[in-house]
Amino acid sequence: MPFVTDIVGPQRPVQAWPPLVAVAVRRTSTIDTHPAGTGESEVDLRARDVVARDPDMADVLGEVCVRAHLTDRVVDDIASHPHDTRLVQLLGSRVGPGFRATVNKLLPDEAERASLLHLLLDDWVGAALVSGYALQHVAITLGIEEKLPPGTADNMAGICAGFASDASLVPYARRNGTIPSVHGPVAPPLVDAGMHAFEPLRAHGMRRFRRLDLGPVDAGSVEFVAHFRDTTLTATASRRSCTSTQSSARWTLRREPTSG
Repeated sequence: MPFVTDIVGPQRPVQAWPPLVAVAVRRTSTIDTHPAGTGESEVDLRARDVVARDPDMADVLGEVCVRAHLTDRVVDDIASHPHDTRLVQLLGSRVGPGFRATVNKLLPDEAERASLLHLLLDDWVGAALVSGYALQHVAITLGIEEKLPPGTADNMAGICAGFASDASLVPYARRNGTIPSVHGPVAPPLVDAGMHAFEPLRAHGMRRFRRLDLGPVDAGSVEFVAHFRDTTLTATASRRSCTSTQSSARWTLRREPTSG
């Protein structure tokens, strides 16, 4: 099937990030998935928190990197920096349905703290789900895309909001036997202030990127800006944005009354 144009997601990649203001906190993360043979993949997961002194300088609050190898979506090798011996408990786990529950059971303190490590492991399932898009993009370009096995669309229905039974994706897959695929716009580079270091995306790789900025507005409220983007690198070294969104909101903080 050709690339779709009528049911595409957000297609306006964020060109520039808002500047960091003093004492604002920025959290960034990337999950890069690269094909490494039939049914195999190499995954590089990174995240960092920084706090701004001023718009041009930030101090690192925390940083973590996890590398893993998967065969048929099952973790058969995993390591991290800083070193965390607990991650070996994930060997043999499938990065798919049930993985988040496994992470929360094995690492409850990380979930409780909403740590960088938990962010990466929690987001890994979604990143793995869409990582096949990169190879699908190649197959469509070469005209060798294969049909989904019978019943696949019904099995996918309801696994997340994008796969809701009445959303555009599932009915399309039922009608055509393929997942709808877009040829998105060129994705701007991730070079803004406070971004963590990462390796270049390789051909047919897929990157899930997130940014969360949290900063004060006044004595009683803070504002957050959230940026999300999925990107693939085509065989021609063109970095394409599959979907990209940025949203913002303001929280009002209230002090709980003290007793006594």
